[in-house]
Amino acid sequence: MKGFWIVSLLLLGLLGGAAVAAPVISVDNPLYAASVQSGSLVTHAFLLKNAGDQILKITGVRTSCGCTTTTLAKTELTPGDSVGLEAVVNASGFTGTVERTVTVQSNDPANVSLVLRLSITILAPVEVPPAQITVGDFQKLFYVLIDVRTPEEFATGHLLGAVNIPLSEFQQNLAAWTPRLPKDVPLIVTCLIGGRSGQAAQILLQAGFANVRNLVGGITEWTNVFGPQYLFAF
Repeated sequence: MKGFWIVSLLLLGLLGGAAVAAPVISVDNPLYAASVQSGSLVTHAFLLKNAGDQILKITGVRTSCGCTTTTLAKTELTPGDSVGLEAVVNASGFTGTVERTVTVQSNDPANVSLVLRLSITILAPVEVPPAQITVGDFQKLFYVLIDVRTPEEFATGHLLGAVNIPLSEFQQNLAAWTPRLPKDVPLIVTCLIGGRSGQAAQILLQAGFANVRNLVGGITEWTNVFGPQYLFAF
């Protein structure tokens, strides 16, 4: 009888040990909370660990919405091994607090589906009002950029903000333009290389416009230095 009980106890011990032997999935913290600006990408790595004594196999990872993606470097963990599960949430288009989940499926018999949670408070974008300028200050910065090439040349590419008044207009129809051009702000005159604009600038000076400047090298020099920056074509 004594031998029977000893054998029985040994069998129970072996069966109990077999029952305990299993993979166990654990995580450092199943909840991650953060506050971000709208439009941000929220990234967090959950640390998964095999706390059991058998190989843990991660058989699947699914997210609660398409705005959340995950990356997992390996899917099998030996006892004591760990791996980072990176989750990325696109916060664009959301405001307030949103909850996103990541479900990790494994062969842990006690926790087949481990649910990880991301609680994200999405702050409304901060609106920065545009800087203001008074009309008086704007007038001090004002200038008129005159391109004296032909309309066909002007259409191929001109500096942004330029007005097209061909040189022939100043030569043949100056009286029609002098009342329309301001005398209290700079007149900057340009053409392809600076020759025709130099002639137009001289005509304007003789007509009483004291603040006239010829753009040296014209559009050609501008392109050599700045490329197509601020050039506009029809």
